[in-house]
Order: sequence, then C-alpha cells, then structure tokens
Amino acid sequence: MKIKFEVKGKNDSFVGKIEFDLKRLLIVGYSGSNVEKIMAHIKELKEHLGVPEPKKIPTIFECSKELLTTERNIKFVGDMTSGEVEFLIIKHSNEIYIGIGSDHTDRKLESISVPKAKQICPKPIGKEVWLYKDIKEHWNEIEAESYQNIKDEKILYQKGKLSEILPVEKIISELENRVGDIEDSIIFSGTVPLISTFKYGDEFICKIYDKKNNSTLNLNYEINQISEEEK
Repeated sequence: MKIKFEVKGKNDSFVGKIEFDLKRLLIVGYSGSNVEKIMAHIKELKEHLGVPEPKKIPTIFECSKELLTTERNIKFVGDMTSGEVEFLIIKHSNEIYIGIGSDHTDRKLESISVPKAKQICPKPIGKEVWLYKDIKEHWNEIEAESYQNIKDEKILYQKGKLSEILPVEKIISELENRVGDIEDSIIFSGTVPLISTFKYGDEFICKIYDKKNNSTLNLNYEINQISEEEK
C-alpha cells in the first residue's frame, strides 16, 4: 500500500514530498504526560461507557493499514462514533515526520472491545506533514483542537497543547521496545482532552497549529451514518 504526503515548512511553504510502502498502522492510547489525569480518564470511561481498564499504559493497538483514508466523505456504522485529533508519527529515511489524523472510534463497541471499536472505523488522515526537526525545539508550544458540527452548529470539542501528550521520543522508544521496527509505519500518538463529554456530530474538523512557524496541519471530514438495521 503506497502512501504519500506533502512536507510543509514555515508559513505553510512547500518543502517536498515523501512516498513509501506503508508497513503498519499503530494506535497509541492513554498517552497523556500527566499520569494522574490518565487514571482519572480511565475511571471516567469505565463509569460512563463501561470501557475496560487497560492492562498497561500507554496502550498500543495494531489496526489494518487499509483503514487509513484521505477521503472527506466517510460512512460509519451507527450513531455513536466520534473522532479525536491526534498527531501522527512517521519514521522514514532517517527522518521523523509529524502529521495529523483522527482516531475515529465506535464508542458503543468500545465498552465491549477497544481493539474492535478502533478496527471498525476508517481512520482519516491529512495529506501534509512537518519535519519533526523543524518543530522539535518549540514542540511544547504547538496546539491542537477539534470541533464537531452538530445540527449546523460548530462546537469546540477538544483543545490542548502537544505537551499534554508523551514526547515523540518516548512514544517511539515504547513502540520499538514493545512491537519492534516502526520504519514506514503510521502511528496515531494520542490526543488532547475533551472540552466536556463525547459528542456525535455530522462533521469533524481539527487542526494542529504551530504559531512560531506560522503553519497549520488541517483535517476535516463528514460523518455519514450507516444504519445498523437490515435493509
């Protein structure tokens, strides 16, 4: 499966392109940098959605790489699926790249099986990336946010800084120790907090923005429901 990205620099300038044969899709969860907040979030998910506690944090799940999509009109089964803005890590040709994706998940199924809840949903990703070395020194200043369109109203859904997630180097080290080689893989690295609770809209809009370099990674897609009922 071939995949390609445009590389962006300062002021959203075009720097180049990368293309490679994608090997794996890996999704990291419960990867916040504040352990107390992670444990509170785990407790909240268990109480409100019945999501089982993980055996180890951060969690690592492998999903079918075929789930990745750059389409903007996507169908999902049921009315309890939602996205999460995440930064992507890509190791390719001795460089690390940072992209944007949405770990869209079935929240209803999550109470039964987290891996299945992730596997059942397409994983939208953006078409542009940054070179990590260009943003590494001011990484903690970079922000991420997402919105849900619900009944024609754009609602702020998530907001936070990437410093609230484990550092890139820590995530890479954890993955290489637990799953092996991650070259030419796409890694969903975790997300920033929700403003309130899970919401279910008909469009998901998110961005990761770097004020210092005046550059933004954008992603938005429509959420079209497929009925769970037989035709």
